[in-house]
Amino acid sequence: MPRPLRAALFILIGAALLLFAAWAWYGADRPDPPRPPTAEATAPADTDDFAPDGAAPDPRVTFPTPFRNVKPGVAYVGDQSCEACHRGICDTYHAHPMGRSATTAPGPNPIERYDARANIPFRVEGYQLNVTRAAESLVHRLSANDADANPLPEYVIATDLIIGSGTRGRSYLSTEKGAVWQSPISWFSQDARWDVSPGFDLGTGGRRAIGADCLFCHVDRAEPVPRSLNRYRTPLLPLQAAIGCERCHGPGALHVSERSDATVTNKIDTSIVNPKHLSPELRASVCAQCHLQGQERVPRRGREVFEFRPGLPFEQFVSVFVPHPDVADMNRSVGQFEQLEQSRCSAAGGGRLGCTDCHDPHAAPAPASRDQFYRGRCQTCHESKGCTAPLPERQGKRDSCVACHMPRAGSSNIPHTSVTDHRILRRPAAPSGPKRLPGGATPLVAFRTGPHAPPEPERQRDLGIALASVAVKLPANPGGPQRAFATLAEDRLTTALKTWRGDPDAWHALSLVRAVAGDTQGRFQAASAAVRSAPESDLALAELVEAALAARSGDRAEEAATSWVRLNPTAVEPLLARAAVFTRRAEWGKAERDARSALAIQPLHPEARLVLAVCRHHLGDVSGGRKGAETAAGLATSPQQREAMRDWYRRRTR
Repeated sequence: MPRPLRAALFILIGAALLLFAAWAWYGADRPDPPRPPTAEATAPADTDDFAPDGAAPDPRVTFPTPFRNVKPGVAYVGDQSCEACHRGICDTYHAHPMGRSATTAPGPNPIERYDARANIPFRVEGYQLNVTRAAESLVHRLSANDADANPLPEYVIATDLIIGSGTRGRSYLSTEKGAVWQSPISWFSQDARWDVSPGFDLGTGGRRAIGADCLFCHVDRAEPVPRSLNRYRTPLLPLQAAIGCERCHGPGALHVSERSDATVTNKIDTSIVNPKHLSPELRASVCAQCHLQGQERVPRRGREVFEFRPGLPFEQFVSVFVPHPDVADMNRSVGQFEQLEQSRCSAAGGGRLGCTDCHDPHAAPAPASRDQFYRGRCQTCHESKGCTAPLPERQGKRDSCVACHMPRAGSSNIPHTSVTDHRILRRPAAPSGPKRLPGGATPLVAFRTGPHAPPEPERQRDLGIALASVAVKLPANPGGPQRAFATLAEDRLTTALKTWRGDPDAWHALSLVRAVAGDTQGRFQAASAAVRSAPESDLALAELVEAALAARSGDRAEEAATSWVRLNPTAVEPLLARAAVFTRRAEWGKAERDARSALAIQPLHPEARLVLAVCRHHLGDVSGGRKGAETAAGLATSPQQREAMRDWYRRRTR
């Protein structure tokens, strides 16, 4: 089976859509391009003058704008401070899906059901999943049996936060010592049922670390611990749960202070951003911060996503890469921003068409008036030319423009969910198959590089990180695209690291692609450089453990794993990482201790149970080890995983 640490790392990185269409370009008949040399870029990792780079320019300080609340010193105040003057807008906004993006559990207005009609409890392979709600709690439970059909300890998740408005569904989070984890159980509103959360595989542990890039688009504000994967400063939600007014208007303290002092202006109020006074590009950035997901989002060097302020270019905080148009999947949730850019309406408007031309961010139309509302928005531009469809056909669709030109289709990345096609096609047709990429093209491209895009060297650095992220998620099949993706990434990363020698994200990405290329020593050097420049990075430490093990540097691997355990004590993965070090050394007592600690966190973790089984065998409990291995295999979710676990146990206990 794959090493536990490798699987753990992928759990932490998270699930993502793979660019399978890129096989059309990187086919089996295409030889792997030559890899660039590694010596020049790895040298700084072994020199005494290696040091972090200087601070990157902060757009909140340097970008020319009349709006004064973009500055980093202006505080957020929460929606309660807005209500005194804007009660009507606040009331309608809080009924809007954005105003209901999150709530503390168990939530005041439940939309879920808790009966058999809602598929609760339900079974997935060897697991039973259940949800119980009480006045003050919302608890998720996973249960399973051991190899003798006896119940194992349950994995119990006391949820703290519900994310999602409920329009499409809801997911559930728990917090443990400042770390945020997603439950494997979600509610899918369109089918009115409970099911496994999107992208989850219970056979890999049943937990997902929730990073800042996820919380950013679901909660009002959170303060991530720098370089951490899923750890936040407390309280997790300093002001409120759901996305508030300041997400689109920027921090409000300056505006509240001046209005409280009766400061009046006859001109544009520069104490707070009103998107209607922004250029089309900057107005689009307000929506892009959440609705432009792309294939990969890479924080700019020295920046964090929560630093973004409305009124500033989003691309100066985050670089967004999308699949090349010839391999793009248009049926993805949160892909509407990219779709709108491809529409004829957007092209005819010279890029001036924006989300708020059709959507009111302060109020959602009532279901009974939705067709009329959006038809009115269409007629703003199309009033002089009426619909050419026969009247009976139009009446059968409630005279809805959206029903014909923006049909709903199943989401390719979220089950039980449909998405609206924002390409606004005149005559929607079945999607065509993927095309071949043109020669010399890369499978990822930067989304709309406009006047505020980063300089070319920075853009190539970001593209290298994005390509590396895709490469490590692709299957390592002979002749497949993984090596080619890795080579494209390595070329850009080695160039970037000649300029920014202390860039931990670039070093980490370089280590990942060197692992793909089989460059063990180069990988170890890059991973070491990443940790030296960011010693409290979860991902850098995780990669260093595995890189050190591959390079047969057990002491360095143990040191990195122990640092990781200290930083993230509620995570299973650091404990499994250190257990991997101990099993390499045949230190079975220490490995058993870490496996049991991991099971105290998640009692049904298959790999933790497998490691414990091997340790029990070597510590003299042969029958207990064999039974434990069968129990672990019973928690697998595919025949391939089950057989791989049994094979790993046999090889480790010879």
